[in-house]
Order: sequence, then structure tokens, then C-alpha cells
Amino acid sequence: MKQYLDTMVKNILSRIHIYYFISFAYMVVSFVLGAILNNFLVIFLAWNMFLATLVFLISNVLVYLYKKKASLWILLLGLGLWILVFPNSIYMLTDFIHIQNYTFFIRYADIYNYSLSEWFVFAHILIGALYAAKLGISAIHVLETEVKKHTQGFHYIILSLLFVLSSFGIFLGRFLRFNSWNFIEVISDIGRAFSHGYFLIGFVGLFFVLHWAMYFLFSNKECNINIESNHKSEEK
Repeated sequence: MKQYLDTMVKNILSRIHIYYFISFAYMVVSFVLGAILNNFLVIFLAWNMFLATLVFLISNVLVYLYKKKASLWILLLGLGLWILVFPNSIYMLTDFIHIQNYTFFIRYADIYNYSLSEWFVFAHILIGALYAAKLGISAIHVLETEVKKHTQGFHYIILSLLFVLSSFGIFLGRFLRFNSWNFIEVISDIGRAFSHGYFLIGFVGLFFVLHWAMYFLFSNKECNINIESNHKSEEK
């Protein structure tokens, strides 16, 4: 019986993607580090990481449903849900604004504050922001395995539209404090978002570029493979 249970647990664990373990570890560290430093921001990063991990999870569920030939309306509903939560994966980049609350200099810019706690918070935000972005781009790659064959010639246009929507979603989340599940309230209060005019346009444009930067940064392996294969074909 014990051997059977051990085998079952190993099979279950082998099917769980390592990203979920990393996300869980980050959330645990957020709680522990936040409790030690008495820092609510660090604790709250656990929730942000959960939402970013949800993006990756939903993409895998969507591909599973697609392969099981689920009905079109279920797939479209799942895709809509994924688009709503996707901004959470890039959103954590905005958490760097909280760095201003920490003291890295006693006198700028020649006398430093030799406090490790400040650097622990900096490192935790940095790791979380980059890893959350990695989860988002990995979620795109998961969907690309099934979607790309149906979007030949339009793939980068669709990605651009996703990145614009995500950038707008990050604006709504950071400045107007809307969550992914507040989309009905967003529709009724959309005028407040557009009242910010040039700042809104500039912010969305900036994060559109950041989305593409994250996409190419975390797609580096695929790009290298394509370059190598093209180089080999040229040699032949």
C-alpha cells in the first residue's frame, strides 16, 4: 500500500509543471520575509504572484480543453478569461514604484545606507517581477503551440493587440485600482480612464514596448533555435 501511494504521489508530482513549485516557493518566501521585516508590501507580492501563475494555469487548461475537443463557446469563454487575467503577469513590473519608500542612501549619492533589509526587498521585487513576466510569456508560448497554425500571417498583429489591451489593463489596475474581475465596473466607468489623456496614451505605449521586450527576452531560446536552423540550411 505504501509503495502504491509513493508511486501515485510521484506520478502526480511529475505531471505538475515546475513553474507551480517556483510560484509556491515565492509566495511562501513573501509571507516569511514580509513577517520578518514587518512589511505588508512583501506579503502582498504573494497575491500578485498567485494571479500571475493563474495566467499560466489557464493557458494550459485551454490547450487541454482544445485537445479534448471542447465546445467552441467554452474555449472562447476560457480565452476571454485568460485575456482578462493576462495583465497580471506583467503588472508586477509596476511594483518597482514602491522602491521610493526605501532608503538606499543616507546622502545621495555618495553615502550609502548599509541596510540589508532594503536590498532584500529590492531583490524580492526584482525576482517576482521578472518571474511573473516569464510566466506570462510562457503562457503565450503554451497557446502558440495550438493557435499559431490558425493565425499564419496575423500572429504578431494578434500579439500586438493583446499587448495593447494588457497595457491598458495594467493602467486600470495600477492607477484606478480595478482588478481583472471588475470588468463590468470598468465598462461603466471607462470615461475616468480616458480622462487621463496623454498620460494614458504614453503609459500604454511604454508598456506596449515593455511587453514586446519581455516577449523577446523570454523567447530567446526559440529565437536561437531558429537562427541555428537557418544558418545550417544556408550552409547546405
